[in-house]
Amino acid sequence: MKGPLGVLAAALLIAAVGAHDLLSGYSNPMQDSMAHQFYHLASQQLTTDAQNQTQLALSHDSRADEEDDAQCLQDINRIRDAIDNREEWALEFPDTWGRLPMGLFWGHTISMGQYEECVAATSTYGTEIRGQYCLTSLNITEYYSSVKKRGEEFNRISYKQTDPQVFELGICVPTTCSAKKTDELLKYVIAKIYGKDTINLDDTMVTEKRCKYDAPIQLRGIDIFAIVFFSLIIFFMVAASVYDYIQTRKGAPKKPLLVAFSVLTNAPKIFTVKKVNNPNVIHCLNGLRCFSMMWVVFGHGYMTFYDLPHINKNKFYTWVQTPYSMLVQNGSLCVDTFFFMSGLLMCWGAFREMERTKGKLNIPMMYFHRYIRLTPVVAVVVLYTLTLYKYSGAGPMWFKLGTQDQRCEENWWATLLYVQNYAVPYRICITQSWYLAVDTQLYFLSPLFLIPLWKWGKKALVPIIIFLILCLGGTFATFMIYDFTLFRVQDDRVDLRQRMTYYPTHTRIPTWLIGVIFGYFLFTRNRGRQIPMSKPLVLTGWFVAFGTMMACMWGPYWRILPDTPDSPLIEGAFFEPLSRTGWALAIGWIVWACYNGHGGLVNDFLSWGFFTGFSRLTYCMYVIHRIVQLVNAARLQTDTHFSNYDAILRWWHDFGITLTASIFATLAFEAPILGIEKAIFGRGSPKPAPKKPTPGELARTAPEAASPTAAAVASTPEPETKLAEAVETKAEITPEPSSVENPSKA
Repeated sequence: MKGPLGVLAAALLIAAVGAHDLLSGYSNPMQDSMAHQFYHLASQQLTTDAQNQTQLALSHDSRADEEDDAQCLQDINRIRDAIDNREEWALEFPDTWGRLPMGLFWGHTISMGQYEECVAATSTYGTEIRGQYCLTSLNITEYYSSVKKRGEEFNRISYKQTDPQVFELGICVPTTCSAKKTDELLKYVIAKIYGKDTINLDDTMVTEKRCKYDAPIQLRGIDIFAIVFFSLIIFFMVAASVYDYIQTRKGAPKKPLLVAFSVLTNAPKIFTVKKVNNPNVIHCLNGLRCFSMMWVVFGHGYMTFYDLPHINKNKFYTWVQTPYSMLVQNGSLCVDTFFFMSGLLMCWGAFREMERTKGKLNIPMMYFHRYIRLTPVVAVVVLYTLTLYKYSGAGPMWFKLGTQDQRCEENWWATLLYVQNYAVPYRICITQSWYLAVDTQLYFLSPLFLIPLWKWGKKALVPIIIFLILCLGGTFATFMIYDFTLFRVQDDRVDLRQRMTYYPTHTRIPTWLIGVIFGYFLFTRNRGRQIPMSKPLVLTGWFVAFGTMMACMWGPYWRILPDTPDSPLIEGAFFEPLSRTGWALAIGWIVWACYNGHGGLVNDFLSWGFFTGFSRLTYCMYVIHRIVQLVNAARLQTDTHFSNYDAILRWWHDFGITLTASIFATLAFEAPILGIEKAIFGRGSPKPAPKKPTPGELARTAPEAASPTAAAVASTPEPETKLAEAVETKAEITPEPSSVENPSKA
């Protein structure tokens, strides 16, 4: 047969023969793979070891080890014989092994194999043999160093890329083989197949922590407590909702404590949006908080995304050189938005309380309310992490990423005391809770700033601003003393830099104080009226604000490019504190302009009712989102691909689950605490709130300066309320958005 048909027929014949060899088991690639050879070579080695052991005088402990090795040898031999006999249950053992590297030179340094198949593998007759999965670490330093690299002119990847040192391989062995014995056997097999120079015998390839088999779950006492606790919460929600429904149908009064957990009562508080024209409400803060929260989830999502088993992981090093990556690399600026709003709301709420009490603050009660409002959700997440977290997933990536519970076992106390940013900065239980620690510490320090501002007004601003500048100088000095460089470029001490300049409260005070100062002027000079401004000045303000934000965000971009010279230390020392300050001032302009009617479309968008409801969930979202991201990432058992599109897909995935979990957490923990607190401490009878002047009334409003008390009286504040109402929504900005609706509640 000639021509194209002949070529096609020959190709089909060759393919049929090749398929027959592969499926019949005579294919060399299968028989010659390390996974198949392991059982033959390991059997030989174990037999030799057993013979040597019988010639030695054995102690009691070594007899126990010998018995374990003998059982391991027996199971290895049975698997070997069954493999030769092509029995399916035995073929599953080598079938689940990871294979040779694929995409190694693009950063793919893991071959996970098939975890679930391994732990489910069992023998079909006689004494049961069960599979045990281990994620091993093979040192490939010598191999990679011998590779002749392409010329530097072809190297377009970042300065941060280094040669891989370890290749992680998933293997499957019987459960009777200990990690130590498996490590010995794997070294022997690799040396036998590839030569002794391939591996370093001093390196440990297999560890007990990275081996897992399908063992029965053994619940600890604290696990049982967690299950009972969460079950009781659900029961309370159902019972309270039924009681609420029955009383509503009857038209009968309801006892506040009995409806504290009612979904029928609490859900409308989250999802019902009422637009109010109230000078004590700064609507645009809702949108700022929601966007900042989405930015936090986005940035943390990329941090987790980087750790996934990408087949093209080296793409990350070119990705960090793109302008888009600055949204992640410089994403910590969203935290400064939080601190600014926290300071602003703190000052506003405290001044309203002191206005009612003639300059007095019940500081112990203020601290008490703050703690019981913040802590329940945090404590619940800590409890989940300590108990049920370990049952949330399994697999190769769980060995690498599912270790959050180990941190909480050691340092849960620091999280509940809000001192983790200083006490255990390298081992924080809930990693993002460092912000809660800083904000809580600032809350406890706030009377030192608020009381002088109330008593002495602008005179108190002088020492406050001096203190602010000193704190900025402290960050500058830290950069210079420890040789920290600009934007983590050429910086191999990121952890130390985080501990010294990112987590500490004293490095975060300046942004918070800027918010306090803005809050002071808004309350004393601006509340209840709008300050007019000409259009040229308004446009200039917006231009400067957005220009400042762009400079803070993308200013360091050119420094991260490979061909850019190293930055001098003083450049980073100036940029770090000043970028945070500049960002806070720009946010301050946005808030001021929107409050005074100069926001236009920006204010309309940020004040959108959707953000009002969404913002009520942001506290729970902040506390929960990292656990969701870690669980989602650690459960992976297949390779992934690095790209912005894939990262955004994972962001929506993480965001959706976080939002759902936050709705439940708000209804189950945060809202009930508010209800219980109101039932215990009570409230004053509300009166109609004053209306904010409309643009038409703006021209008749004289921009006269006033003292704190005079401005407060002129603006006709809301009626007197008890301190329980004054602290109802926490001024911290990360979480609870309700404080945006009523910023007086701090």
